[in-house]
Amino acid sequence: MVRKGWVLSAVAFALLAGGGIALPVMVKADEAALAALQAQLPGKLMNDPTVLDWTVYGQGQKNKRVKTPGIGGGVALQVTSPSASDAAHSIGVNVPLTAGFTPGQAITVVFWARTVSADTPDGMGRLGVRLQLNEAPYSGFGDSMLSIGGDWKMYEVKSQASINVDAAKAVLGFQVAAAKQVVEIGQIFVLDMGMKAVATPAGGGVAAIRMPVPEGLPGALLNDPASIDWPVYGTGQTNAKVQTPDVGGGYAMRVSSPAADEKPFTIGVSVPLATAIAPDRDITVAFWARSLSAETPDGMGRIGLRIQENAAPYAGFGDKMLSVGPDWKLHQAKMRSSMALDPGKGVLGFQLAGAKQVVEIGQVYVLDMTK
Repeated sequence: MVRKGWVLSAVAFALLAGGGIALPVMVKADEAALAALQAQLPGKLMNDPTVLDWTVYGQGQKNKRVKTPGIGGGVALQVTSPSASDAAHSIGVNVPLTAGFTPGQAITVVFWARTVSADTPDGMGRLGVRLQLNEAPYSGFGDSMLSIGGDWKMYEVKSQASINVDAAKAVLGFQVAAAKQVVEIGQIFVLDMGMKAVATPAGGGVAAIRMPVPEGLPGALLNDPASIDWPVYGTGQTNAKVQTPDVGGGYAMRVSSPAADEKPFTIGVSVPLATAIAPDRDITVAFWARSLSAETPDGMGRIGLRIQENAAPYAGFGDKMLSVGPDWKLHQAKMRSSMALDPGKGVLGFQLAGAKQVVEIGQVYVLDMTK
């Protein structure tokens, strides 16, 4: 239970063009102020930013409320993680929400935070952010791992709901065990920004997304680059379709791999190939991608590629492993087909379990470049 009297001041802020956040203005923390705050926000509040009734869990953690005069609502929750863990979620903070999730709903999370100390190479704290169901199987989306500096700062995470969750079971989760550290989390705003990308049609499922296809592409297309309706598979993975304005066709598939695996194909995305492939053809795969977080030596994501049969024994060719950075880039890989694939029987497989990571894959072009 939160200690009586630990109440945050309501804070008004504006999202600037380009995603920046304006300096806060303090206002009186009462119902009228909260209503005034809601009127200023760019979306609809999904939490109460004036209370600190958050649940902290995890073996060995310590937590306490601390005053932060003039910053982050005036009060913050300080959480200590005694050691680093591959399971960042083993120590965490759950923030209750007042509204649930609907697939296709765009959600922005804005919060104050700072690192008091961190046993990391750069001295920065590591804070995971996830929106999720607060009961087994803890389904969720929007996984992000942020580096948190020593000065108070407002952080912003944008995501898109991929699951239905009732309000009483929806939480914003902060994952703290990625490092031995002491971090402080101040005022939080969880905002429903509306249905931005996909809708839930009658009967369930997700409505098809159609992306514009550039004219004058070289070679012959073997896939449908306007579609992002790709099967995603693998134990422990989470995925969501997200908007990517002005990049990669306007939409992307975000996939989270919870751990590194010696078999990178255990989590993947299958892009259907509609056209037959004959042996000895020159194939070029081009795709937009970026890495949101990656626990690798160089901080780069790992995306494997393979063209193959979409049924056992999954024979294929063109195996590649690419490093993917945090900025959007059109990656390319050249292959030579070594087998025939019948129409509708082949896929381009993205293999994503090579690292603990969160990556986004945008528009994809599979091109027969044989002259």
